[in-house]
Amino acid sequence: MSSVLSVDNLVIRYRGGLFSPRPKPAVNGASFQLAKGETLGIVGESGSGKTSLLRAILRLLPVESGAIELEGRDWLALKGDALRRARQKIGVVSQNPFLSLSPRLTIAEILAEPMLAAGGPQSPAMREKITGLLSDCGLPADFLDRRARELSGGQAQRVAIARALALEPSLLILDEPTSALDVSVQAQILNLLSDLKESRALSMVFVTHNLKVVAHISDTLLVMRRGDVIEFGRTEDVTRAPAEDYTRELLSFGRKAVAGA
Repeated sequence: MSSVLSVDNLVIRYRGGLFSPRPKPAVNGASFQLAKGETLGIVGESGSGKTSLLRAILRLLPVESGAIELEGRDWLALKGDALRRARQKIGVVSQNPFLSLSPRLTIAEILAEPMLAAGGPQSPAMREKITGLLSDCGLPADFLDRRARELSGGQAQRVAIARALALEPSLLILDEPTSALDVSVQAQILNLLSDLKESRALSMVFVTHNLKVVAHISDTLLVMRRGDVIEFGRTEDVTRAPAEDYTRELLSFGRKAVAGA
């Protein structure tokens, strides 16, 4: 199975003070591969390094050493126009959709933004594509003239997912996309992501602190703690027989969170 995203021995280190000792890496030698059409769950508590790893994959943080390949290309070597074009292959969905959706624009304008920025012409065909994106994400066409402030949290996240798909990316990166939602709405969004993955042959990276949530839709799991990757493998193997006590704690926490909801 071909690899969409490959990370090899990645090290990320934030700068310390001028006279302070060299800090421990935020990410210490992370390695993994994401196959086409599969979902990787990256799991860990706050400070585990998962957000730093995600930001490095998005080229928002410098990398001290290691390599990242996107669809076989040296991702860290790309610059300028080549980097901007390659970034269109990645769609991003953040934790809080209301922070990423402009309150001034209609939903139609929000969904058109990525296509217009990429040089697409404003036309009836674009409107038709926008309507299709919204439908694929479970919202009717009459939402196109609404604004983000008129939406519920789940509806806003559906719009954010539709926008992330506007340029037909091969990789979708999701940063805690369900943590701000009610449990029942979380399940709906997870089911939507599973459907989109199948219908569009999408590869996904799903970053979360809740192992139990991501285990439902991920094919592989990467567990991080204090910058280190402590487990990586097929989801059924990691959840059935975790090798580390920390992974067992995360699984236990997920069960308690679900039971208490």
